[in-house]
Amino acid sequence: MLEGKLRTSVSFRAIGKLFRIFAFGMHLKRRMPSHTTVMNWVYKVGLYQLTKKKEKADDWVILLDHSIQLGPEKLFVVLGIRESEIDFTRPLRFQDLEPLMLVAKTKWTGEIVKECLLQVKAQVGSIIYAVGDYGSDIKKGLESMEIKHVHDIGHKIALILQGIYKKDEVFQEFMSELAQMRKKLAQTKYAYIIPPKRRTKSRFQNIGMHMNWAVKVLRHIRGSKIGEGIREKIEWVEKYQQLIEELSVIHAVICEIEKITKSNGLTKRTVERCNRILEKLTTEKGNIVGREIAEYLKESISLLPEHDRILCSSDIIESSFGKYKYYLSNNCMAGITNLVLCIPAFTSSLEESEIKEALETTKMADIKRWTEEHVGKTLVQKRREFLAAAA
Repeated sequence: MLEGKLRTSVSFRAIGKLFRIFAFGMHLKRRMPSHTTVMNWVYKVGLYQLTKKKEKADDWVILLDHSIQLGPEKLFVVLGIRESEIDFTRPLRFQDLEPLMLVAKTKWTGEIVKECLLQVKAQVGSIIYAVGDYGSDIKKGLESMEIKHVHDIGHKIALILQGIYKKDEVFQEFMSELAQMRKKLAQTKYAYIIPPKRRTKSRFQNIGMHMNWAVKVLRHIRGSKIGEGIREKIEWVEKYQQLIEELSVIHAVICEIEKITKSNGLTKRTVERCNRILEKLTTEKGNIVGREIAEYLKESISLLPEHDRILCSSDIIESSFGKYKYYLSNNCMAGITNLVLCIPAFTSSLEESEIKEALETTKMADIKRWTEEHVGKTLVQKRREFLAAAA
């Protein structure tokens, strides 16, 4: 059941019902655990993974980031892996990593991040370098610890695109018209042709989905078989053909580069491969994008000249945040709760011996104590207290 919950997107309530259905179909006459029991198991496995003794070594690499939710608190997560254990033939998986730090605070500064990193260092030994998105607090904390900081390639490329296109009038007009089209057609019979929803915060990281939509629309416009009334709804896209073609090529190049670097890391060889791919960018803005990405690759690999290969992606943390927020998606008032323990639980191998030890050695009192110390009162608890006082 734990594997079914932690390896899929099935909800806590649904996982219990699924196993009851399996038991009924297989004529097993036994009670199935409730969703609360499964949730408690996740808490226990997560706290066990987080607090178990880590191997001390001189080659740790850490990935770190903040996550923002409803309310004033920000969650700080640090995951780690020994450099000698990184498999550079594929992207990182949850089970490759060790959870090293998980804490929520209303205020984060470089000094507070440093204090957290000192605790991490005390657990694991020497930290060679960190991979993250260059958030100011994290950057200052790493600098004060004299830990080298590799900028996550996905965030860096998004910043490059933002710097070039954020003030570009044609791009802004195009994105505005996309939004207007969604607004006008969302409640009509033409809703099936609307573009993807624009994500304000990460729009330059997700620019590919808009370009894929626009390219297909252009193909429809050039074709002859278009449904009644459709052409007049989409013909405005043709005005932006040059921009769409430029950004489509840029996006394709970025995908190639990220596929190489996220699987194989940064080496002299992968940098050379990436530079050859960047030669596909021939427009004025494409050349600027290419030069800035090439400069990033050069600076990143020179940051650790004594290492043949370095990690340059912290996508796995973003993935853990996404899975955690999905767990909370049915409760918009949840904010940060002790369910954050699912993040370290994702890293569990889920081997029988490990699960047995986690469930037997971790008590609910331990979870309560950890929650009070690292999470505090949730928004739901504060809301209940507030409304009860007015009763």
